[in-house]
Amino acid sequence: MRGDTPLNQRDWRIARNALGGILLFAFLAQIFTYLSLVALVDRPIAAAVVGSAIVSLLMGAPLVIALAVQSRRVERLRNQINHDIRHDGTTGCVTGRGLVQHVNGLERRRARSGAALEGALIQVRINNLDEVGSSYGPQWSDELLQFVASTISTSIRRDDIVARTGPATFDVLLVGASELAANQVCTRLTKALVSAHFSADGKAVDLALSVGGVLFEGNIDLERLRRTASSEAVTVAAEQAPAVALVRLPAA
Repeated sequence: MRGDTPLNQRDWRIARNALGGILLFAFLAQIFTYLSLVALVDRPIAAAVVGSAIVSLLMGAPLVIALAVQSRRVERLRNQINHDIRHDGTTGCVTGRGLVQHVNGLERRRARSGAALEGALIQVRINNLDEVGSSYGPQWSDELLQFVASTISTSIRRDDIVARTGPATFDVLLVGASELAANQVCTRLTKALVSAHFSADGKAVDLALSVGGVLFEGNIDLERLRRTASSEAVTVAAEQAPAVALVRLPAA
């Protein structure tokens, strides 16, 4: 019973405020109607019109304002929910779902314009993420994810999309990149990753990463691109950083 008390008090406060507002509105409506009749005693029709207009304004204005405020709050809440759904809470990158929605939007625009898409998808996988977590604690797994995500974000073009599509996997979507530009981004990204220095609990940790990429032209078959990039991935590390070759899918 004690747990129900706050809810009952809140309900009673809402009912009391609603009743008070109704009574206040009825009182003010009577006052304005009376004043209009006094001011236009010889013109009862005009008095009725003025009185009803004042009452309508008195009732409608607060409701319109309240509706506008609530609509704005709902819009902000919807935008926040959409942002949370589309972005990973640990790294701030787009989620796999967000990447799919982005690609769907690109495909809809492609269908309307008839223009073919080109670009590349580069996949980065952290091979020793679980090892770091078990050795130093789960918080350092999150630190490593954030570190790699930041390194990727600073190594790509402004309009490229970085998505965390798995527990230890990032996909980088380069839309509109030529083969030369995509290879340049991939080379720059690989060099940045192998030269990055990560420390967990004050101890240097060697990154064990796999990087693979695939070029596309025509449309974006996201699942096919991800599978191909994963199958073509090569291991990169500070001591071993082979060039990552981007394979090309046939145009669709």
